[in-house]
Amino acid sequence: MRRIVIALLTVGLVASACASGPSPAALERNERPTTTTTTEPPPEGVILVRFENGRFRPAILTVDLDEFWIVEWRNEDIDDLQINTRGGEFTSPVIPPGDTWQVDFSTMEPALYRYNATIGLARIPGTVDTRPEQ
Repeated sequence: MRRIVIALLTVGLVASACASGPSPAALERNERPTTTTTTEPPPEGVILVRFENGRFRPAILTVDLDEFWIVEWRNEDIDDLQINTRGGEFTSPVIPPGDTWQVDFSTMEPALYRYNATIGLARIPGTVDTRPEQ
């Protein structure tokens, strides 16, 4: 008889744990999102480089200038960032989270552009290669 009572109590506890949801107080404390983010493809001629989780995606980008000529960096991280090349070819303003910045490579010489994002004291590298294939 004792085993039956223990088994029934166990089944009852498991069933009540599975069926219960958060309390009304817990539901009230949770905030619902106020905005919806939609991702649209970039316009013709634009390649998107996302910055998220402390790195560029893609970090190494080869650009065919006959097909694409603008590179757009989108900050999907939680920190502001700033992008600049080692040779001084371009420097972005501070890009806040959710914002973008573009460079038109059609006005620049085909080259291998090495750049860094600066977040605080950290430097995160990336590369844009606009040289024709050989």
